[in-house]
Amino acid sequence: MVLAGPGSAKIYKWVDENGQVHFSDRQDHRLEQEEVQVKPVASDWSPFEIDVRSPGADLSDDERQQVVAGVNNVYEFFDRVLSFDMNRTVPVNILILRDSKAYRTYLTRRSQGMAVASYGLYIPSEHQIVVYLRESRELTFQTIKHEVSHAVLDTIVPYAPAWLNEGLAEQMETIERDASGLYFERHEENRWVVAQARDQGVLTDIDKFLKLPSNQWRHADFSGRSSLRAQSGQFVYFLLSKPTRRNFVERLMHNFNRGDRTLSYYLVDDNYLGGVTMLGLDWRRWLHDQGEGIVRL
Repeated sequence: MVLAGPGSAKIYKWVDENGQVHFSDRQDHRLEQEEVQVKPVASDWSPFEIDVRSPGADLSDDERQQVVAGVNNVYEFFDRVLSFDMNRTVPVNILILRDSKAYRTYLTRRSQGMAVASYGLYIPSEHQIVVYLRESRELTFQTIKHEVSHAVLDTIVPYAPAWLNEGLAEQMETIERDASGLYFERHEENRWVVAQARDQGVLTDIDKFLKLPSNQWRHADFSGRSSLRAQSGQFVYFLLSKPTRRNFVERLMHNFNRGDRTLSYYLVDDNYLGGVTMLGLDWRRWLHDQGEGIVRL
């Protein structure tokens, strides 16, 4: 069990009739539960020095510092929250090009033509993230954090299913830090898309969502007619919004890190308290308001 920080919800422990130990953030007076005293997890995390280059792009010193801070927020999340030793990874280098034309030219020269319609790209062979300055620089900086998440998973969890890989990347766009530590802001675009899909009755049921192979997920996403990307982002936000669910995500990630290629549906059914059925109920309840506007980690 990964123990939550001092500001987290209470955790309750009980033993069932078969002697199996369970943990929950819900108190059930029908059970003989014991409140667990939690302590913060120790971490050797320290920020990386990040190489940021911007040939031909007008980037201020403050904006460079913002980029470096954002990249390190993503690395720190995987280190402190998901318990991966990020000091064993290679930090990404960031290339920010002046406009979409320079971006397309750069990717075409490197045989990355399939990605020229994107806002940013992670190139594994160079451990490099390439983006271009958009009209909204804030969106550019969010894209960098999105791609950093892909870089981390490519390095340490290459077998993570597409919904988890993309969902984490979507949520990393909003990761920030203040005096209290790391926190996520709600992804408003994903929130709107998921709400529309739910109201129209086209939101994918959670059991079908978890059974969808990664290649089918990507095919549906590339078609541009699917809400799967937004649903993945909001589903991950839902999972990260409570300490016990964050612990569940961590268990999934470390299973995939060990090379487990089991379809995520079965891993979820084994690891989530109450299985996929309970997860589906919790998800549907959460969908009514899609959670708090900020989640502190």
